[in-house]
Formats: sequence, structure tokens, C-alpha cells
Amino acid sequence: MFKPTTLRIAAVIAMLLSVFGLLISLFIARQSGSGMFALGAISWLFLLAASYFGFKLAGYKLYEEEYKKVGLRIYLIIGSFGLFLLVGVILGLVLSVALLGALWGLKRNYDEWEPSGEESEAE
Repeated sequence: MFKPTTLRIAAVIAMLLSVFGLLISLFIARQSGSGMFALGAISWLFLLAASYFGFKLAGYKLYEEEYKKVGLRIYLIIGSFGLFLLVGVILGLVLSVALLGALWGLKRNYDEWEPSGEESEAE
């Protein structure tokens, strides 16, 4: 569940769901003229970026505990797709900003810590 290859597959699924959520938000915003769904589109852009960071992090050589941190956040992105469909936009915006910040922070810390900046052989 938290192995690098599994996380990369989950991150790709999260990216696809983020694109789908973005398209839904843009379609509804265009049809209704509501700014609320424009916020949804921004949320999905954040989640798409977070999914990409999760994908990149899954390719690094990390400890098992760090893979678990990344994995939980990727699975939360997948779960947020269901929340978006059921709950609404405002909660999604807060969740997307939190997940993007967390994954971006993990990636940034790891990139600064890695002296050569090399990634694993997965790429």
C-alpha cells in the first residue's frame, strides 16, 4: 500500500481525478456563472500540483515512514474527489491548500537535503 510503485500508480490516479474534477468545475462554472465553482477549479489545480509532487516523491529513495506520509496524502487527494462531489467547494479549497503545502514542503525539504539532487532509478 505504501510501496513506491503503488504510490506512483495512486499518484497517477489522483492526477487523473484532479483533471476530471477540474473539468467538472469548469463546466459547471461556465453553465451557472457561479464563482463558487471557479474556486473549485482552483482547488483542483492545487490538487493536481500536489498529485504531481506526490508522484515525484514516490520516485525518491525515502524511509518507509516517509513513504507512508506521502501515501496518506496521495490517498487523501483521491478521497477529496468524493468529498468534492458530495460536500462542496469550500471544504475542498481548504483541503487542497493543506495537501499542496504538505507535499510541496516534503519535496522541498528532501530536495534541499539531498546533496546531489539525484532521484532514484525509478525515473
